Amino acid sequence: MHPADFGWRTMEGQPDIIVDDENIYHRVDEESRFLTKKLGVTYADEEDNQRKAPSVDKYKKMASRHPNIFKKSFVRWLMKHSWGRKLMFFFFGKKKDKKNGWPTWVQKTDEERIENMPFVLQNKNPWIVTEKVDGSSTSFTMKRVKFGKKEFYVCSRNVCFDSVDKPCYYDTNIYWEMAQKYHMFEALSKLLDSMPAVEWVTIQGETYGEGVQRNTYGLNYHDFMAFNLITSDKGRWNSCDMKEILEKDYNIPCVPILNDNYILPNTVEELREYVNSQPSVIDGKMKEGIVCRSPDGIHSFKCVSPEYLLKYHS
Repeated sequence: MHPADFGWRTMEGQPDIIVDDENIYHRVDEESRFLTKKLGVTYADEEDNQRKAPSVDKYKKMASRHPNIFKKSFVRWLMKHSWGRKLMFFFFGKKKDKKNGWPTWVQKTDEERIENMPFVLQNKNPWIVTEKVDGSSTSFTMKRVKFGKKEFYVCSRNVCFDSVDKPCYYDTNIYWEMAQKYHMFEALSKLLDSMPAVEWVTIQGETYGEGVQRNTYGLNYHDFMAFNLITSDKGRWNSCDMKEILEKDYNIPCVPILNDNYILPNTVEELREYVNSQPSVIDGKMKEGIVCRSPDGIHSFKCVSPEYLLKYHS
């Protein structure tokens, strides 16, 4: 179902921007796409409702403070264009909005389930299969700005943390903990320096361990595994190439690669059997599932073990 089915309109020339009945702007790839907030849909686990609460980007904050201005037709026209949004932010935005706002070039992580796209099983080209880690989605990104400076962001699935002291769902800020543990600022800075033509670089992965989800993998501490390396020039990298550069050059662990030349079976049931055929590389027990990615990094989906969900998330 699309927001337009509920009377929300798509901005002309900006199909990825939805304007709701309160003239607040939403990106289609965010929660508004599925209308979860509009319909009052929540997660079954109360902890997830708190952890996955959506953040508000800088344009939403700006529009909510000046509702009368943002109802005007010429302002709506300006907001259809990137230069217009920047102009409006120059006059009506606040520094703290930009500091705390979600980095707009970062796509939030949420792999589609195979049950929602079984047609992909007809694609018999090789796929790269990685183990799905049961943790909290974590993103680190850095972008070049004026005068040779770089901006660094630490994010959970939906929230951008501008400082290590900013509270999160957990007792401590596990996202900044991982940023410091694996020297993400230095790693991203070096990656940018090694690729002069690249505007930004992002590392995404899972923070897991003690107190994160119900499966702690037997750890009494927190750890991190990367599953995406994304750059402005080529998008998401091949998983094998990502693992080679991050682990070898930057000592950043990556999700286990289970098969780099996997041919999909014909049915979802067969794929689930493959998921359950081997234990987790991390702790030798039942694994949560797998993620299949095309070698070019463009296409991906996940297959989660129903038995795992019953054991740890029921």
